[in-house]
Amino acid sequence: MAESNIIYKIMVLNLLSKVNFPLSTKQVTDFFLERKYTDYFTIQQTISDLVEAQMIDMSTSVNSTQYTINEEGERTLELFPDRITPAIEEDMKNYFAENSLTMKKNNSVTADYYDATGGGYLVHCRVSEEGHNVVDINLHVTSKEQAEAIVVNWKAKYEDVYMALMDLLVQ
Repeated sequence: MAESNIIYKIMVLNLLSKVNFPLSTKQVTDFFLERKYTDYFTIQQTISDLVEAQMIDMSTSVNSTQYTINEEGERTLELFPDRITPAIEEDMKNYFAENSLTMKKNNSVTADYYDATGGGYLVHCRVSEEGHNVVDINLHVTSKEQAEAIVVNWKAKYEDVYMALMDLLVQ
């Protein structure tokens, strides 16, 4: 049992090291579940253990938690170069080949809200491409319901919002 937990941790570190953007809890979990490496609860515990050991960094927004490998995780991964078998490497390669466009899109379109100074909420909506912000908007709203609606609708409607802004501003 302890040996398999170590391998799962190394696999998560390896998975995170292969991308230049954060992976969500769902994205990491899907890799393990789709390939039947382990069950949902084991992978959640593995991720939690890595966060607690400060090998991966976690960022949480209203509707997502994302992870990146940090320097400690990179150093740890270097200590176990032979623990990832060629079959696991191939599974990771295939997983990213099948899902990388969707992953990048999901991670490049973000929205979150915060309590605003003086009342209300500040909603931060962003679209980024290759580390550069294409759209970065902060909106002040009066209710939590409005903030939540904007967060939910941003991913579905950001292209329309962008085009409307461009149409209005380039005239």
